[in-house]
Amino acid sequence: MFIKKKPQLKTQADRELMTTVYHVRDAMARERALLATFREVDELSQARLALQEGLFDFLYREARTRQVSGDLVKEMAAEQLHQANL
Repeated sequence: MFIKKKPQLKTQADRELMTTVYHVRDAMARERALLATFREVDELSQARLALQEGLFDFLYREARTRQVSGDLVKEMAAEQLHQANL
């Protein structure tokens, strides 16, 4: 009788997770490109890159565990691609 629509918490949380995954992936790619230009890489830069790789791996596994829908991944990838082209 008094049925309210339940909020789409999983979809919203999955969207935030995928946004974080894409941000970390882009930061990791920028860091790798920057380190590729150096002749000698210090330990701090290597540690920073390793930390970003670990964070990306964790977030990716979390997305797989949460079984993020393929449609959401496709939508977020298209959005990221569109932002990259701007």
